Amino acid sequence: MPVDSSDNENYLAETESFAIIEVKEPDGIYYDLELGMVTVHLTEEEYEEFIDLVKQLKLK
Repeated sequence: MPVDSSDNENYLAETESFAIIEVKEPDGIYYDLELGMVTVHLTEEEYEEFIDLVKQLKLK
C-alpha cells in the first residue's frame, strides 16, 4: 500500500505511471489524479462523479 507523503496527502492508489491522491485542505477535500505528465484536480463531488463514470466502464 502506498505511503502518505505528508499529513494532508493520502495516496489511495498508485501504479508506475498513475496515482490518485486525496488532499485535505482547510476548505475541503480534493482529489488529484496524476496521469503521466497531467494532473487533474477534482472536488469531492467531481471525484464521486468520476468514480461513477469508471464503474460504468467496468459494467460493459
